[in-house]
Amino acid sequence: MSKTPDLTDRFIRQKSAPDLFSKGKSDYEEGHVTAVTRRGNLLNAEVIGNAVQPYRVQVGFDQGGLTSATCSCAYDAEWCEHIVATLFVVMRQPETIQERPTLEQLLDHLNLGQIQGLVQDLVKQNPKLLDEIDCYITLIAGPRTAPNPLENQRPSPINTAPFRQQARDILYEGMQYFENLSGEDDPVTEELLDLIDNVQGLIEIGETYNALIVLEAIASACAADWDRVGEYGIDPDEIVIALDEAIAEAILSDSLSSSEVEQRRSRLEILQDEWSTEFPLSLESLTQGWDDPDLVEALKGTLPEPEIEEDSIANYSPNLVLIRLRILDRQERYQEYLNLAKAKGQMKQYLTMLGSLGRTAEAMEAAQNQMKTMEEALSLGQTLHSNGSVNKALEVGRMGLKLSGDCQYALASWTADLAKELGNTEIELDARQLAFCNQPTSTDYFKIKELTGENWSKIQPDLLNALRQYPGWGITVVKVDIFLNEGLIDDAIASVKGLGSYHIDLVHRVMDAAIKQRPDWVIETARPLAEAILDRKKSESYNQAIAWLKKVRAAYFQKEQWEHWKTYRQELLQTHARKYKFRGMLEDRRLD
Repeated sequence: MSKTPDLTDRFIRQKSAPDLFSKGKSDYEEGHVTAVTRRGNLLNAEVIGNAVQPYRVQVGFDQGGLTSATCSCAYDAEWCEHIVATLFVVMRQPETIQERPTLEQLLDHLNLGQIQGLVQDLVKQNPKLLDEIDCYITLIAGPRTAPNPLENQRPSPINTAPFRQQARDILYEGMQYFENLSGEDDPVTEELLDLIDNVQGLIEIGETYNALIVLEAIASACAADWDRVGEYGIDPDEIVIALDEAIAEAILSDSLSSSEVEQRRSRLEILQDEWSTEFPLSLESLTQGWDDPDLVEALKGTLPEPEIEEDSIANYSPNLVLIRLRILDRQERYQEYLNLAKAKGQMKQYLTMLGSLGRTAEAMEAAQNQMKTMEEALSLGQTLHSNGSVNKALEVGRMGLKLSGDCQYALASWTADLAKELGNTEIELDARQLAFCNQPTSTDYFKIKELTGENWSKIQPDLLNALRQYPGWGITVVKVDIFLNEGLIDDAIASVKGLGSYHIDLVHRVMDAAIKQRPDWVIETARPLAEAILDRKKSESYNQAIAWLKKVRAAYFQKEQWEHWKTYRQELLQTHARKYKFRGMLEDRRLD
């Protein structure tokens, strides 16, 4: 059994936004992480948050470390605060994790009859499991009857009823969820996307026609009931795009007869009308197939000039070229993959495939002459690094930092780490400065300070200005860390101005540092915060009010205005005379 993964603060910081790291650490320290269990290579935990039910976190790992980290909350960018909090338990309190047997180990203790009884009991408790079991058995069983070898026909297709019913169950349960609860979660979209993803597994094993008719059945169920679901404000676009892409891939992975093409076209057009939506990729795949003259020339590598076509579909939709490339990759038709990617201007895929195939010299030549974006550089660099061409990977990273793109921080950070690994201080310093200016972190700031040595005074002003002018959110902790470390109290004060109760710890930190230099600001800020708590008459929050008042007291003492504090304290005692708990806390000798 693998040991619990080794973790560090720095690793977790790199995977989460600064504010989310801070919130997650606070959740851990406040004991919000509960029910942490480990089953084999999976860790499960519940984290108490703002929702009625705890958030569910699952972390996967192997001998190499973490492999996955997911949470049931709506946040889907970097690691959320709930994942961070769970990983702090793994890192600092591994002894509290409860070891439990895996599903395989549990089932090993049961015979066939006991397993059947267990499944039947579970279905009694949760009847909707029956549809999921039906789908699972249908998927693994495949067609119900064998084809007649004397007839030119397909095997009997898979039974689509369980999938249609599961899609309907998702829709109806989603409507019940929105009827009874209000929240940011969207279980309809999430569960339908999972269902579509599961069906795509049929394509991977060659059951392409069955995948096609199952996907159409799911789309039909959605079309029939979406008007009712839409009343709850659920946007179908993400689901339609996923279905359209999956159906197109199934079509292009299969060998449809001309009559089957017309049947599928007619079915898709009916679905479009029923759902008031469009399946452009699917319909175009039926029209083009693999016989389109331009496509045939592209696959041969005989097109005279590369064509970079404007995608007529919405920007977030993959086009047919990318779908075709996935199919060619799966079928190991690598030269055709390269020819098509190059002909259609998919340079990221072209470069990455060259690197994956070990054709490093070709990849480097193409990178020097044809690489246009940071995204292409990062993908190729990571591929070369994984194949052992570390120095070439660093060269690609350095080239990529001069290009345009939307992944400057990711590329710069990756290049800096690789340069450090290879001992190239010059490239590391340049890359870390770019990373910091794009997304400031305390780690990069202090590493740059270490690398520059005597030249620090020339570089520091630009970094501080970049930090002050950073337009994005989520780096308040970074600003406070750096400004306080550099003694820039006014900048630290500006960073926490207007922060809500979720950032109390940061405001306290700045106040502690500002008492000597800016006691007036401390008084002007802390007094209203304490008084607002008292006005709400929430006795459980009186300790927070006292914490603010301690700052007020220290600031008056710094100003040598002891009498002002005594007068203000007496006014509070009189105003809130009936708040006995508060009076007892305020009359403590430490606040005298």
